Amino acid sequence: MNRKKYSGCRFHFDHSFFEQPLQFGAIELYQIGELCCECGYEIGPHEQICHELSYIVSGEGYFTIGGNRLKVGEGDIIFNPAGSTHAIEADSSSMLRYIYMGFRISADADEAFARINSFFESAPYFRSKDTHNVLIPFLRNIDEFYSRDPYSHVMIRNYFEEIIILTYRTFAAKNADAPRYTPRKATYSVGFAVYSVIRYVENHIFELKSIRAMADELGYSYTYLSHVFKDKTGMTLQRYINYKKIEKALEMLKYGDIPIKQVARRLNYETLQSFSKAFTRIMGYPPSRYAAQQRGREAEEQSSANG
Repeated sequence: MNRKKYSGCRFHFDHSFFEQPLQFGAIELYQIGELCCECGYEIGPHEQICHELSYIVSGEGYFTIGGNRLKVGEGDIIFNPAGSTHAIEADSSSMLRYIYMGFRISADADEAFARINSFFESAPYFRSKDTHNVLIPFLRNIDEFYSRDPYSHVMIRNYFEEIIILTYRTFAAKNADAPRYTPRKATYSVGFAVYSVIRYVENHIFELKSIRAMADELGYSYTYLSHVFKDKTGMTLQRYINYKKIEKALEMLKYGDIPIKQVARRLNYETLQSFSKAFTRIMGYPPSRYAAQQRGREAEEQSSANG
C-alpha cells in the first residue's frame, strides 16, 4: 500500500504473502489486515495484483476503484477486482476503520467456488451493504491470524470460505435477475410460516425494522403472522426479534471491539438508551458492563500469553 500520510494511521495490523500466497482450500491468500485511519488519511493509487475485499467497520471515506470514486461507510463491503487501480481516503471529519483480505480463487477450485470466482471476475457491483453478517467471520479470522491458537489453519480456512460465500450472496442479491426471498407457502403448513419467520429474522437482522414490513415481505398478514408465531412458540414475535438482536449484539461486542453506540445503530435501535434498555431487560445488566468484561478477559489472556 502506498500511504500518503503515515502520521494519520491509528493502528495497522497486516499480514502479506505476495511472494508466496497461502493456500486455504480453494482460496489463495495474498494479504489480510485491519487499518484505522485518522481524518483525511490517504492511501495513494496502487494496482491490485489480486482481488481484495474490504469491510468498513466504522467511519466514512472514499474508495476509488478503476476511476470510480465511491462514498463508503459503516457496514459496507467493497470489492476491488484484480488489475484495477485502487485508492482510499478517510473522510475529513471521520476516522475510517476497515478490514481487508487480498485473495484469488484457485484454478482447480470445485464447481461452487469456480462459479463464485466467475461472478467476482465479472462483478457488476463494487460496493454493497452487509446483509449476511460478514463482519463476524471477518473479525474472527483476524483474531485467528493474531493469536495462532492450535488448529488455527482449520478455522482460518472455514472463515475464509464463509466470508467469500456470504459476500457472494450479498452481491448476488443486488442482481435484478436474482430471485427475491419468497418462501413457498402450503395450505397444510402453519409451522412453515413460523419457520419462515425464524429464517427471515436470522438472515435479515440488520435490515429488520418492523414486523409489519417483514409480514409483507413474506406474504402474510401482520395479524396472522403474529398470532401463529405466539401460538406455536409461546413467545411473541417482537420478543423473539428482541432476543435475536441482543444475541447479535453479544457477538459484535465480543469479537469486534465495536463501540456500543455503533452496535445499537447497526441493529436499528432509535437511540442508545433504547438499545441499553432492551439489552438490560434480556441480559440483566447493561451492554457497557458486558463490553468491560470482554476487555478485561482479553487483557488477562494477553497477560498470560506474555508470560
